[in-house]
Amino acid sequence: MTAPLEGVHVLDLSWVMVGPASGRYLADMGADVIKVESSKRIDPVRTLGPFKDGKTGAERSVSYHNLNAGKRCVAIDIRRPEGREIVLRLADWADVVLESFTPGVLETLHLGYSELSQRNPRIIMASTSLLGQTGPYAKGTSGVGTMGAAMSGATYQIGWPDREPAGPFGPWTDAVTPRFIVASILAALHRRSLTGLGCYVDAAQAEAGIQFMMPSYYEYAANGTIPERRGVAGSPLQAPQGLFPCSGEDRWIAIDASDQNAWRALRVLIGDELHNAKFDTLVGRLRNRAELEAAIANWTRTQAADAAEHRLQSAGVPAHVVSRSGDLAGDADLVAARHLNKIDDPVFGEAEIEGPRFSLDRTPLARTRRGPRIGEHTREVLATVLGMSEPEIARLSEAGVLA
Repeated sequence: MTAPLEGVHVLDLSWVMVGPASGRYLADMGADVIKVESSKRIDPVRTLGPFKDGKTGAERSVSYHNLNAGKRCVAIDIRRPEGREIVLRLADWADVVLESFTPGVLETLHLGYSELSQRNPRIIMASTSLLGQTGPYAKGTSGVGTMGAAMSGATYQIGWPDREPAGPFGPWTDAVTPRFIVASILAALHRRSLTGLGCYVDAAQAEAGIQFMMPSYYEYAANGTIPERRGVAGSPLQAPQGLFPCSGEDRWIAIDASDQNAWRALRVLIGDELHNAKFDTLVGRLRNRAELEAAIANWTRTQAADAAEHRLQSAGVPAHVVSRSGDLAGDADLVAARHLNKIDDPVFGEAEIEGPRFSLDRTPLARTRRGPRIGEHTREVLATVLGMSEPEIARLSEAGVLA
């Protein structure tokens, strides 16, 4: 059996997170992904870390490996005419092109979709900018997922009501958007198999984030009310639902017993204080939420987080430990699914990165491999993909195009 995307060629002109993460999904499914980079302007994620053994360096970022695992890398100065010509020839080879330039930049380099599709009508191109390619603010707007979170409304919603917005952890839309991009590319590949035609996918990071924030918008659209930061977990209309302290230092458990069956099970498990008649109905639980949550916390504080999760789940109450990084490393489900895999890098040695986030029962997935070093596969790709001779490659290298 072959991997689902074996034989699919991807030209990755993106950097940082959204585009590279999208390309990583395609590589996991067996696509041949060639990443274009330059030692003169390296992918910024190489500078973000975390770095193996705490030693900085462009080839030591574990995050880079996680986002670019399984790809090949060519080092090309695409602003040079000869470099641009190499990209055009790689686009002729490609089925899919990913790019994350500020809108308008590729057009100035004559590498936009209109130019590529004229040469290769079957090409599928996906752009991953913050606001998409159209609209009054799209052109010239650049940034990362931190800006995307702010634009989508997520930043305003997270934090405490009496303090400034805290926002979600990290560049939020960088993690959200690839899920939309990859689904769109797979749909486009299917469409091309029927029509023979490629297409252009214009993904806006902010719009991808808005999909997760629509309940807040609907509150405004329906009632003219802007939802504010609450500083606590759980829905204001469901109880009990939230985070509760466990024994140990900074250990917590998430519990949702708002469903009537789960609530009954929680009452039986904890007993005593929860049997007060004021908690019989959802309305009563909401009106007396502080007292209810204090009673649950009195029980959870006596429990180790893992033990509390086991007891609650066994009783039919949805619950899970609030995981920290160390918890994920030893999580039985993640271990069984081989979610985390070891790589061996010639620069820093052994490290651990994510494997594919899914499995398919009828087709295998590609083995998890490390990310590429800058320009590691330049000569190989130019020779085997573009058919260049060694003297041609040497001339381009001496001229500084392959850098």
